[in-house]
Amino acid sequence: MLREMLAEPLVAERTGEDGTGEGPNAFAIELLPDEVIGRIAAGEAIERPASAAKELIENAIDAGASSVHVEVEAGGRRILRVTDNGIGIRAGEIELAFKRHATSKLRTADDLRDISTLGFRGEALASIAAVSRATVVTRHRADEMGVSLHVRGGVIEQRRLVGAPAGTAVAIENLFFNTPARLAFLKSETTEKRHIHWVVLRYAMAYPNIAFALKQDGRERFRSSGGGELADVVANAFGLKAFRCMMAIDAAEERRPGRPAIGITGYVSQPTLSRASRDRIILFVNGRAIQDSTLSHAITQAYDGLLKAGAFPFAVLMISVPPDFVDVNVHPTKAEVRFRDSQLVFVAAQRAVRETLLKSTDSAPAADLWTATGFGEDSIAYQNPQPAWRRRNAEDLFDDEGIDAIPEAAEAPLRPRTLPVLRVVGQVGAAYIIAEGPSGLYLIDQNAAHERVLYHQLIDESANGGISSATLSESQAALLAPADAELLSEVSDLFTQLNFEIEVFGPNSFVIRRAPQIVSGMLCTEVLPRMLASLRRSEKSAICALEALAAAAAVRSGQILQQEEMGLLIAQLERCPSPFASPSGRKTLIHLSREDLADEFKRR
Repeated sequence: MLREMLAEPLVAERTGEDGTGEGPNAFAIELLPDEVIGRIAAGEAIERPASAAKELIENAIDAGASSVHVEVEAGGRRILRVTDNGIGIRAGEIELAFKRHATSKLRTADDLRDISTLGFRGEALASIAAVSRATVVTRHRADEMGVSLHVRGGVIEQRRLVGAPAGTAVAIENLFFNTPARLAFLKSETTEKRHIHWVVLRYAMAYPNIAFALKQDGRERFRSSGGGELADVVANAFGLKAFRCMMAIDAAEERRPGRPAIGITGYVSQPTLSRASRDRIILFVNGRAIQDSTLSHAITQAYDGLLKAGAFPFAVLMISVPPDFVDVNVHPTKAEVRFRDSQLVFVAAQRAVRETLLKSTDSAPAADLWTATGFGEDSIAYQNPQPAWRRRNAEDLFDDEGIDAIPEAAEAPLRPRTLPVLRVVGQVGAAYIIAEGPSGLYLIDQNAAHERVLYHQLIDESANGGISSATLSESQAALLAPADAELLSEVSDLFTQLNFEIEVFGPNSFVIRRAPQIVSGMLCTEVLPRMLASLRRSEKSAICALEALAAAAAVRSGQILQQEEMGLLIAQLERCPSPFASPSGRKTLIHLSREDLADEFKRR
């Protein structure tokens, strides 16, 4: 039996016209139709909507754009639109731009040795158009009129002259409509949106002089100013709290005989900040976002002895080498490169990171690290700068940023003192804190006081890069009352500005995937109705949304606090602007002077 199986041909015969396998077309070699060739090529270069976004963004950058806007619907399956203000495409060349291997960036094979542009193969537009319904509207800066071209499955259906600003807008609809196998392998809409999000973020980091904007399903998810400062983009991408734990790198390996000059700039995290995966190690070579496990390993090795096992740093590294030292034509999506001597780059990157770490005065052993609650697989570890207290249910009343805002060193306060130094005496009714000051007794409403503290923390975050937020370790499903569901839909933009990520799950049902750091550890299914109740009673404005978030996150009346917890709250209130009332106007404290007390006890 085995011998008979081995004797069978491994490749089945092509069946001929008579069904015997011996017809005139059996085993005939044929040239595939252009349509099939185009779809095969598209499958290599365009793996998912994020791949298409990457190609179009690279085209925009190569075109000299100073502004790139990306709009996405349904994770890029329904529509993906990239608009730039670059030089545009000449009207007479628009059809040619959709031909395979048509490019303005190469002329000879020798040009492949010295590539200075992101694109060079001339495959992007042709590959995208082959598997979608694409519309391009463009006007070259030298032309008076623009041109609109509609392409379906690689076939041009319509061309017409239009009025248009200089630049190019490419809209891709129904991606993979004619390749169902590729469509079936796409991940969930949320996953595809996340991939597109990070494509935009990476190129915003690589080109901080270009203003990027990303809108997904009608909501703006990211925007960079184009001011040219990498720090601004990194803080926007990672959050201000994480960025404050990062250090700038500016290193160079000088050119020597047989060795090229290598420049390394960017940011890496202090050992006080880490993550449970390598996905925040972001690398660029000559402005091109790449994936390189060897270089990632070089960076993690630089932290040897500084991070605990299973912890990885944050890094955004820009590596500059001569163009002829790197081959970028080794991967269909251009995501990988090959260096002429990879060991030189490995050592240079590792040395640059290690020397930067050694210069830092904040380095600490891994044993001093703790992990922030509520992050799960996305866990971020921070070194605790001073003892932080927690509620008995493990919820953070204040985050580290709030603790740092009240330094113990009186000679260098971040804010002027607005109350005298108070000493906590105790708590009454699980709602009020009793404190003693130089001029008498203070009775403090713990809920109203905490609202005031959190509100100003949120104001500071908003003014310095945006509300700190985190992906929830497990998505939380919230079933709202019909009125609340309707209100949430009405003010959804306000929740987006607060860095909530909320998706409709069903009638009056929503899934919360991301939330502000200020509610870390709390049940967002409880926070959401509280915020909606506050917004129903106020104006539907950004300031009122901040007030509602502070009110929802504040410690509740009826909660017993430990002495250390009360002390920290009072210390923060002492340096809080407008400490005498909550954002909604409720009184935070009552002051009884020594004279008032003496009068009450008739001691005068």
